[in-house]
Amino acid sequence: MERKKVLLVTDGIFHPPFSARKALRASLTDLDGFAFKHIRSLEKLPENLDDFSALVLYIHHKKISEQALAKLDAFISNGGGLLGIHSATASFKEQMHYFEILGGRFIGHGPVESLEVKPVPEREIFTGIPAFTVKDELYIHELQPGIKAHFTATQEGKEVPAVWTYQYGAGRVCYAVPGHSTESMKNEIYQKILKRGLIWVSDNE
Repeated sequence: MERKKVLLVTDGIFHPPFSARKALRASLTDLDGFAFKHIRSLEKLPENLDDFSALVLYIHHKKISEQALAKLDAFISNGGGLLGIHSATASFKEQMHYFEILGGRFIGHGPVESLEVKPVPEREIFTGIPAFTVKDELYIHELQPGIKAHFTATQEGKEVPAVWTYQYGAGRVCYAVPGHSTESMKNEIYQKILKRGLIWVSDNE
């Protein structure tokens, strides 16, 4: 069986930490049927993305060129998959179109604290994955219409999406909030969510 090719885009100095990015790579590369290529920036996207099924985006960068953003848009809108993690939504804050692709725009976060991440009753592609607790920061977003929350966490008495899926054009997007710490990325239940999310965004043929 031919393996699905995934472009793993990870980078940061202190955030996300190198050890967390390393833990993510170790976890995802355990997946059967997938082959990964690593780059450190969306500016380094290959000229031709036709061979790739999905991108995994775990970065914290300030700026993106119009060319790179257009290439990302074309890849997802034409049927590619995107798994975004934590600081992916805190990057490129001046590019509103970028957040239309991801499904949400970062507007702030709470302190690093113990977060209970709870499944919604109909979590569909994440069926069977239970609630879990991590020490992390809860990102708050302005959300695009059409996102579907699969896990939530509580902020000031309100349930905030912590894992969502989203359709952008013909493509599939999954975004997950935890990822501030290495401990979060090593959490076995959270790793199951990320793997299931990657499988889902890649299975769009």
